[in-house]
Amino acid sequence: MLRFAEIGFFLLPFALFAVWWVLGRRATLRVLLGTAVVVVALAAVTVWYGLENSLPSGTPYVPAEISRDAVVPGHGR
Repeated sequence: MLRFAEIGFFLLPFALFAVWWVLGRRATLRVLLGTAVVVVALAAVTVWYGLENSLPSGTPYVPAEISRDAVVPGHGR
């Protein structure tokens, strides 16, 4: 399943192009700084989320499996 940050990074260039297309030369410093703040915040949240959900070093990964008609998600052992 795709994470929201991955979808955000995929859509970010299209959104920035749309902003550039609409604003053109009318873009003020405030709009540019606001866009930069949003991009930095998205990157920071992505790094934080990746660090929070990563397995500790040396922990083996157990892939997802089907057990008694139920899917057991992948996890660290």
